[in-house]
Amino acid sequence: ERKLVMAIADGSVSVDDREIYTAKDLRVGLFQSTDNF
Repeated sequence: ERKLVMAIADGSVSVDDREIYTAKDLRVGLFQSTDNF
């Protein structure tokens, strides 16, 4: 049985209190185990 869990979020990366990257609507698959890959 295979299930897909997907997260969608916005994100940012900051260095020395300065935002250097931003991204919107990031889509990431979440897995409990990667043994079968």
